[in-house]
Amino acid sequence: MLVVLVLSSLVACTTKKDEQPSVGAQMLEMLNEQGLSLLVYNDSTLTTHDNRGVQDLLALIGSQPERLQGAIVADKVIGKAAAALMATGGGVEVHTNVICTSARELLEYEGIKVYAAEEVPQILNRDKSGMCPIDSQLEGIETVEDCVEILKNIQPIL
Repeated sequence: MLVVLVLSSLVACTTKKDEQPSVGAQMLEMLNEQGLSLLVYNDSTLTTHDNRGVQDLLALIGSQPERLQGAIVADKVIGKAAAALMATGGGVEVHTNVICTSARELLEYEGIKVYAAEEVPQILNRDKSGMCPIDSQLEGIETVEDCVEILKNIQPIL
C-alpha cells in the first residue's frame, strides 16, 4: 500500500516540475529516509530494494529486466559496476548521493541522465581502506558489455 501512495505523489509531481521536486529527487529522498538501497520507477510502478551492493540490480537484470527498461533509478552509491548494470537494463535517468567519475562517464556515454549530490574519484570498500572490490575488477574496462561480462563471472562472490 505504501508503494501505491508514494506513486500517486510521484505521478502528481511529474505535472508540476517547476513547483515541486522531480520524481527522481523524491525517490532519492525516500531512499534516504527509509534506509533503502535502490528504487526503480517505470510504467507507473515503484519497486523498492534493500540488499547491499549490486545484488538487486543483478537480480532485476536476471529475473525482471523489463523493470529497468526506461526507468528512473535512485541508488545510494553508484560505482562503475552499478552504472554498467543500469545501462544494460536500459535505465534513462539516475539519482544518487554519491557517484564515482568512471560511473558518471559511463552513464552519460550511454545517454543516461545523471543527478548526483557528490562525485568522487572512486567508490571505497565498506571499511574505507581501499577501492570497492567489485569496481576494482572493472578498472580500465570501458564498455558496458565488457563490464557486465566481468560481473557475471564474479557474481558468486557478491
